[in-house]
Amino acid sequence: MPVDVIILAAGLSRRMGVCKALLPWQQGTLLDQACKVYGQLGGQQLVVVGQASKAMSQIASSYGFQTVVNEQPELGQGHSLALGIRALAGEENPVLCAVVDQPLVTAHMVQTLVAAYEAGGTAQTIICPLYGPAKERGNPVIFGAYWKQALQQITADCGGRYILQGIGKPYIRFVEIKEPAGVDVDTPSEYEQLYDMWGKL
Repeated sequence: MPVDVIILAAGLSRRMGVCKALLPWQQGTLLDQACKVYGQLGGQQLVVVGQASKAMSQIASSYGFQTVVNEQPELGQGHSLALGIRALAGEENPVLCAVVDQPLVTAHMVQTLVAAYEAGGTAQTIICPLYGPAKERGNPVIFGAYWKQALQQITADCGGRYILQGIGKPYIRFVEIKEPAGVDVDTPSEYEQLYDMWGKL
């Protein structure tokens, strides 16, 4: 089953102080890592970019991703997500919504989520990961095709949580990922700690 992919990379990175998507990670950047992890699902592939859009577009295109520019990133993640959904050509595929600043998520984890959707998922099914022993909720989230219209209408900075905590709540299926891999990179100290442990080659 082809799954569309949207990587959200248009944030202003206020706490980091620099564009997070272009921070070094292994042999490339955080955006390179995200494109590698999410780029094998067979559907349309989009990255929503804001600042440094030219540099990010060059990286994304090298992995077969198209880019959508958010001219108003200050409006928040929900605006970026809505822009990405509107840019998808069709409505028949489920869509995986990811963020660029979770470099510990692996392709194997993503395939685990996709397999859970394929195992009896309907157009209304929503797949959410639970990471580590604490079973912390996180990204990426797979929304069945039914939700694409609602995702286009999101304006709040909460992004997809607007649906997850509201009308979509009864349709969520949680998938446990044993590794605590859902950590976001939001501050320089968080980035340095993760980079020292996992980002070097």
